[in-house]
Amino acid sequence: MSGGVELVGRDHELDLLVEIADKARAGTGQAVLLRGPAGIGKTSLLHAALSRIAPLAARSLSARCRESGGGPYAAVRELFQPLRLTEDGGAGRLLDGSARHALPAVDPDLHDPTLHSNAYAVLHGLHWLTVGLTADGLLVLAVDDVQWCDEPSLRWLAFLLRRAEDLPLLLVLTQRTGRDAPAAEVFDEIAGLPLCHPMDLPALSAQPVADLLTKVLGGRPDEEFAAHCAQLTGGNPLLLGRIMARLNDYDGDRTDLAVLADLGREVVARSVLDRLPEQILVVARAIAVLPGEQVELLAALAGAHQRTATAAIAELRRRDLITAEDCGARPEFAHDTIRQTVLTGTPPAELDQLRERAATLLNDAGRPAEEVAVLLALLPGTPEPWMADVLREAAGYAEHRGAPRVAAGYLKRVLAVDDSDVAVLSQSARVLAMIQPGTALAHLERALALVADPRARVPIVLQYTITSLRAQNSVRAFALAGETLAALEAVIGPAPDGGDRALLAVLEASLLAAGIDEKANLAALGDRFEHRPVPPGDTTEERQLLAGLALLGMVSARPATEAAEQARAALKINEVEAGGWTILGTIYTLYLADDTEAMPATLDTLVEHMQSAGAAWTYCMVTSLRAIVRHWNGDLVEALADAQSCYELVVQENWAGGMVMPQIAFAVVLTDLGEAERAREVLDQIHRPRFEAFTLEYHYYLMARARTHEALGETEQALEVLRHCGASLRDGNVDNPVLAPWWYDAACLLAELGRLEEARLIAGHGAELAQRWGTPRALGMALTARGVTTPGPQGVRLLTEAVRVLAASPAKFEHAKAEYLLGKALLREGDPEAARKRLRSSLDRSVLLRHRRQVSLSSAALLEAGGRLRRGTDSPADSLTGSERRVAARAAKGETNREIAESLFLTVRTVELHLTSAYRKLGVRGRAELTAALTNQLT
Repeated sequence: MSGGVELVGRDHELDLLVEIADKARAGTGQAVLLRGPAGIGKTSLLHAALSRIAPLAARSLSARCRESGGGPYAAVRELFQPLRLTEDGGAGRLLDGSARHALPAVDPDLHDPTLHSNAYAVLHGLHWLTVGLTADGLLVLAVDDVQWCDEPSLRWLAFLLRRAEDLPLLLVLTQRTGRDAPAAEVFDEIAGLPLCHPMDLPALSAQPVADLLTKVLGGRPDEEFAAHCAQLTGGNPLLLGRIMARLNDYDGDRTDLAVLADLGREVVARSVLDRLPEQILVVARAIAVLPGEQVELLAALAGAHQRTATAAIAELRRRDLITAEDCGARPEFAHDTIRQTVLTGTPPAELDQLRERAATLLNDAGRPAEEVAVLLALLPGTPEPWMADVLREAAGYAEHRGAPRVAAGYLKRVLAVDDSDVAVLSQSARVLAMIQPGTALAHLERALALVADPRARVPIVLQYTITSLRAQNSVRAFALAGETLAALEAVIGPAPDGGDRALLAVLEASLLAAGIDEKANLAALGDRFEHRPVPPGDTTEERQLLAGLALLGMVSARPATEAAEQARAALKINEVEAGGWTILGTIYTLYLADDTEAMPATLDTLVEHMQSAGAAWTYCMVTSLRAIVRHWNGDLVEALADAQSCYELVVQENWAGGMVMPQIAFAVVLTDLGEAERAREVLDQIHRPRFEAFTLEYHYYLMARARTHEALGETEQALEVLRHCGASLRDGNVDNPVLAPWWYDAACLLAELGRLEEARLIAGHGAELAQRWGTPRALGMALTARGVTTPGPQGVRLLTEAVRVLAASPAKFEHAKAEYLLGKALLREGDPEAARKRLRSSLDRSVLLRHRRQVSLSSAALLEAGGRLRRGTDSPADSLTGSERRVAARAAKGETNREIAESLFLTVRTVELHLTSAYRKLGVRGRAELTAALTNQLT
């Protein structure tokens, strides 16, 4: 109800709400956003709706947001408070699995605020907590006055609604509109989601106003009176209820229009408050600043004796301005409109003083820093030192709860007190790293300007480097690391002690990480580390340095055995907790060196850790690298599963602007599966600033683009991209022959076009680099390139040797291609029988590898050589998409749909759809038959 008035004129909205709730109960998540100005009856409609849909709901949870706030995730904690999630014997197993990541948001008492929670992981955990609550049927979550909702809770509501399509879930939100209502982009996002139904509540017309007046007047009023009353109140149920209360107490003619006008002036909140005695008004202001607080605190805030404050509260209650006594001993205004009127009627300077005094009282009473900080954040100007301490403590709690924006806001106020506090600058940069990396780097620049000691600068430079890598611009980080390294070496001298050796190793590792990221730095890096002795790797810091040296050695094509040995030594680092940056560097080195033992297990461990931690961004980055590695090792089946799952996550979370490897990996696999047109569409989605500056991703992209052109028959476009790739690698001093083997593809294409002289020059360049790197794959690819560019028997001999070398390597695709090219060369030399043997071998290998593009090429060549194609080269499992295969494989291992969804960052409904499709394609009836079907496909 609004102001005690009966709900009328909302039958249509109520019926629609029940209809939407019924749809949600059937398993299609829904949301309703009730919007309108203050007093229009949003809360009354919300309560009526909850009563009407109660028979449909298995569980209903409600929260009311307050402008006075309660810190990050305050609305979430109020919603889930009845479940007693953090109490012994509370909510059972609701926080099991991925839902455990919700704990920082739902725990009212953080036990270790020094821990830093991943913001996405907390949202992910809250999602799975909600999924668990829907297991028994329709879950209704109602949030009143969402315009006052704390920012992290509001983002979670949008996050949840984007994933609610398959859940029996109904969100009912009320939002005040109007000039004084706060605006946030998230409101527009929620309202624009397909599952959301915005309802803008209109003012009550004369008809429902007449219905309400009938009960007060004892008979139905005439149309003029009802219309005048509707006009006087603007059809606002709050004002209408107050007029009706006055009419009910009036002893004269209640239908007199002049009386109605007088009563109308009396019930307007501003005029009511203006007539309050000063001793009551000061208590009203205290309640407006600290709604729902103890009388003792309110009296202290008002500067009144407790008895005086108690009497003032009684008078405010008598005038219907605050809630009735049976609503609790802590007074609140009957409607937020009244509170807002009190606040806006208080002179700004006086209001600031009240808020500062309230914060002081709460702080002196030992209230949590999160609670005090909400008031401090509203104060203008520079905080006092004690306020800065409170805000910094609250920032730590916000960071632990996975609310970096809130933490950053508090720390901004702290820096206004002292912008030379290096620890605060570093903390602020940490929370801003993922949301505003540019600002984070500016804070670190400021910190470095304040620190002269090279030893003290090292951790700041390391933080700067990691933030720069995330911001995709490491030029400045490289310069800073170099400057600090020179200063450190000058201070520690030629014989540093253990501590200084560790600092030196950390700084050198930072220099390598920043330098390798962008190709413009590689020449300087090569000069700096060319004669650097290889560290023994006895400490974590030295192993981090080993990882960087191994990556530099890989890029510059030092012998693969040397680089791989350094990388394997670096793998002793237990670095997954820090995000796996060092391990990622070693993986690039090891996979290009064809290490098929240490590297895959390490990569799997890293992926599993990111799944367990709920770190979706890093999971996506690492899993896309695993897709590249699996493709490199000839496993198109698993490469497709990884690449497609990452690509779909990037699309789902709208991460395409900051991440490119999932799209590249997916396009590479699609091209080999014969879907080059789709691969082109995926690559066309990549738009990254300064993309051409990067050492690894840009050249992977160019190779994927060239191979897509080739598969589409666009040979000249493919050659143009390949030449550009080669030039870019040369400009950046990237000499590794297999990182982006443009020369191999270009030589084969040019030979096919008959441009042998041009092809031989390129093949010779590649062969020289391959000799330096020295892996069987690189040497076999070089032999292949030389063989296709050499006519006659000598070309056949070179290709025969290429087949022999590649057969002893993990290069399955290159082996099948070499067999194919050898078969074509034999056919040109007039030996169709030998040609058919080689082409049959290429075809059989390509079929087993599911390399449809090579299957098509080898089949055509075999027919040209007079051979016959065997039937039955396809398996039903070949038609599975990558996502279907990944889900089916996990189901075959015994994982439940929820476990699969949690680990792959999907919804349960998506898992169900993938499984249903997989069953149909494989011709099985359930999980029990999946293992055999998938095993048969692999064999």
